[in-house]
Amino acid sequence: MSTDPYYSDLKISHRDFNWRTSDREVVDLELKGSGDLDTISGRANLAQAIINRLLTRKGELTALGHPDYGSRLHTLIGELNNIKIRAKAEIYIRECLSQEKRIAKIVRIQITPPANPGQYGDLMAEIIIQPADGKEGQNMTIILPIKTGN
Repeated sequence: MSTDPYYSDLKISHRDFNWRTSDREVVDLELKGSGDLDTISGRANLAQAIINRLLTRKGELTALGHPDYGSRLHTLIGELNNIKIRAKAEIYIRECLSQEKRIAKIVRIQITPPANPGQYGDLMAEIIIQPADGKEGQNMTIILPIKTGN
């Protein structure tokens, strides 16, 4: 039995801490040099799990028995990047991450306003969490681009 509080999983392409991606971008399993499937563990696995959860459309995995998995961030596509949308994005992120048992506390969510207020464009969310591994002060920062504009 693994003692890693973050577990291990298969490594997925384009799901790193600050890799710019959308929820519709094709992701794939990573391969090791030997041709075997690569795995990911530790805090990197937690980051991958968080990003997957945030970029999966809520309800998309209902047929697989996970109706509440995912977020509502996709509903912001096509909206103007304004204070109201940034507030909604924060609410959707908090709602989604509250289901992740490996997170002890959401320390901060900061969504950067666009360079040109009132324009379409991606939101950049800096998410700082305290993992539930009992290591105080060892927060994780995840940068997540949220697609809003066309």
